[in-house]
Parts: sequence; structure tokens; C-alpha cells
Amino acid sequence: MIIDFHTHSGASFDKLTFDEIREKMRQNGIDRAIIFPSTQKSYGELMEKNMETTENAGNFFIPFLRFNPKAIKKEEFEELHGKFYGFKLHPRGENFDPLDKSLETIFEAIQKSGKPVIIHSRKENNINTDPDRLLKLAGLYPKINFVFAHFANDSDAFFSKINEFENAYVDTSVVSSPFIIARRVKEITSKKIIFGSDYPFSDQEIELLKIKRAEISEPEKEDILHGNAERLLGLQKF
Repeated sequence: MIIDFHTHSGASFDKLTFDEIREKMRQNGIDRAIIFPSTQKSYGELMEKNMETTENAGNFFIPFLRFNPKAIKKEEFEELHGKFYGFKLHPRGENFDPLDKSLETIFEAIQKSGKPVIIHSRKENNINTDPDRLLKLAGLYPKINFVFAHFANDSDAFFSKINEFENAYVDTSVVSSPFIIARRVKEITSKKIIFGSDYPFSDQEIELLKIKRAEISEPEKEDILHGNAERLLGLQKF
């Protein structure tokens, strides 16, 4: 079993269809994928893409709601979230500060839902995406499982503190390598690391090879490739 925890639908540069994504998954032996829209022209269009994802999810896709917490009302969120397995936040793409106190109501609603959050985290000269700063979210909302995308930029400061939070994880997309993955597994265990490809912005085959070639045990690879995702999503029965 392989679950890709980070897959984009309808990427603006090539208008990927669900069939095309499914075929790429088949080629790479990926059984299921968490899927959410890429950046769109407007919040309305983004929400429309979210609902399209839900309607076309089938047995292969696990739809997440991507939204701008500054633009969504609590009532709208509460009406929508039941259709999704979790949420994707992109502080740079939607230009918001996740630690802004005005967003506490939305984060409390997310916490109440019991569903995980994938959050874009890179060192981009942007405090809104700085993983060292964003790790504070795990302390502020201990009942939300946060998956910090792009391996939290492989930040030493981030990884020195992640084990302080039971609800903090990283996905392996883009900012990782077999060596880096093996090193971090020794530091924080495989229970904190989840496979994500960031397809189509990265290549699923290449992202999978990083894990397959990492010098870690087979049980550790199983944790990363599907076990941790199943646990966070409650998919053990699938």
C-alpha cells in the first residue's frame, strides 16, 4: 500500500484531469492520494475546484479542503468540512499569517472537526511559511494533527523540537533525499514522517525513490509510505 499525502488537482499550468492523475498513480504503484486544488485565480474558483475534487474522488482520491482562512466564514467552513478528510493551508499562496489571532476561530473549528491539516512550510524569506515559526501551531492547537509540507525545509531548528509535539509531522515532498530521510528517521523516528510527492510540481517516481533508497528498515518505510497516513486519516479499515 502506498498513499501520497500531497497531490494537486487542476494545476494551473497544465489543467490536469483526474484520469491523468490516476494514470500517473498507477504507473508508480500509488494506491490512494490526498488531493486538493493548486492555486487558482480567485477564492471562488478555488472553492469550486474543491467541490469538483469531492465529486470525483472515487476510491483512489482522498479529498482535502483547500481554503483561505481569512476569506472563509466559520458557518461556511462548518457546512463544507464534512465532505473532506482534512485541510490544506498555503500561507504564501493565499497570503495569510497562520499565527494571526484573528484566525483562532477557524483553527478552533478545525480542531473540533478532528481532521488533519497539511500546511505549506518553506524558508522563503516569508514569516508566514517559516517552519521554525509555524511549529508553534502544534502547541496552540494540540488536537490538530499538523503535517508540515516539504519536509519543513529540513530545518535543524524545526527537527530539534518536533518530538515535543505529538501532533506534528512532516511530508517528504521536494526538500528531502534518501540520506536526509534516513538521518531524520534516526532523530525523530519514522512515526513522524509521511510520503508526499507534491505532484505535478515534483515527480511521483522520483519522490518515491527517495524513500525506497533510504537506508532505513522495511517497517520504517511502511510507516512513511502508508502507515502514518492511515492512522491520521482513520483509514486502517481500507
